[in-house]
Amino acid sequence: MIIEGSSFLVAVLRKYYGLEEPHPIRRAVLDSTYFLHPDVVGETRGLPIVRARRLSSPESKNTVATDGDFVSDNFPPDYVFRAAMADKRNQGSTQLSHIYGGNGEARDTFFYTNLANLCLMPSFLAKLADTDESTVTLLKQCAYVLYGFNPRLEVNVQSVAPDLRGRLKLAAPLKKPLHRALAACWDAKFLRAKAAGYLFTPEGTVNDTDPWVAAMVTRQKATIGAPP
Repeated sequence: MIIEGSSFLVAVLRKYYGLEEPHPIRRAVLDSTYFLHPDVVGETRGLPIVRARRLSSPESKNTVATDGDFVSDNFPPDYVFRAAMADKRNQGSTQLSHIYGGNGEARDTFFYTNLANLCLMPSFLAKLADTDESTVTLLKQCAYVLYGFNPRLEVNVQSVAPDLRGRLKLAAPLKKPLHRALAACWDAKFLRAKAAGYLFTPEGTVNDTDPWVAAMVTRQKATIGAPP
């Protein structure tokens, strides 16, 4: 016997949506996943906020590793996601998910705090962002239609549903520029991450004089696909 939970989830969702719904998990993901507003993400030009990645053993949490990266658990992406929206997150019932994250991308500074690579899902669905192929594909399509984010050029543009953009839920955008919101963040761990490498200048432009930022810009330009 294989002990699993997906069949029970499907049964519950079919009861909620009705037996006529052919794709209950897809619908549930679209109905309950929140993405950052494209205007906010657009300020980043598809680049990560800080030079941070998930730590590996035996690295110490919330420190700068020998390679120069700030290493942590999920603090950096969660912190910048919260700072990039006007809404408040309910910590107990939601989980921040990396859209590109199931193949070690969390240990890649390009993906880890890239706002185009983040979404907020109900906790009971978030595991699917890593394990369910159809959900992974759907979230990548969402990132493409919202932000043009297609870093591995793997999104099949022709397969994206024409009505997808209109079905996506967006967090309330900030009332001030993103760089100003981040400048007001004084958490000590975040300041250490910024010291390792930070996207913005004080004026809000991309700080491509920082070697890490310049490397991220070069990488991003090499992976730009067709616009959505």
